[in-house]
Amino acid sequence: MEPPSYEEANLHAPAMGTHASDILPPPSYDASIPVPSTPPPTYGEAVTVQPDPFPVLTPPRVPTGVTNPSQNSGFVVHPVTQIGATTSVNVIQTQPAVATQPLPVPVAPMYLTDTPGLVHCPHCNHVVTSDVKYLPGKAAWCMCFLLTAMGLICGFCLIPFAVRGLQDAHHSCPNCRNHLHIYTR
Repeated sequence: MEPPSYEEANLHAPAMGTHASDILPPPSYDASIPVPSTPPPTYGEAVTVQPDPFPVLTPPRVPTGVTNPSQNSGFVVHPVTQIGATTSVNVIQTQPAVATQPLPVPVAPMYLTDTPGLVHCPHCNHVVTSDVKYLPGKAAWCMCFLLTAMGLICGFCLIPFAVRGLQDAHHSCPNCRNHLHIYTR
């Protein structure tokens, strides 16, 4: 059986009943969007420099005619607003806070890593920053032999000797040139 045509369907009463006409349509989507009361500013209005909303105010000062502080009548003039007020001025002078860095603490030579460090030299009894010399160690030689075993010859096996992360760090004192520590990989 075929459904009725549009004209036939409009001839018959709706099948829902009488309460179907009580249903309101959904609200329009534009009802929730507020319409601005004024148009947006033009480009010229938007890019003009506005006055500073938070100006830096200067503290009030005593009028220049007063030469003796005992003659101060309590009359203070603010320089920006030029408003006079009769108040007493209590000036509290404080010392500025001075923050200092803590002094660096030298480490024991056995705690030195691959970078220069502050250390107390046991030979000359000075606190110095160690000199570091990087020399190939076991890690560089092992990588060289591994690359050679993989068939990477003709210079490729020499790359580990140029990589600082594979070299040992030899620390020495810059004053007395004595050996302090070797950081091995």
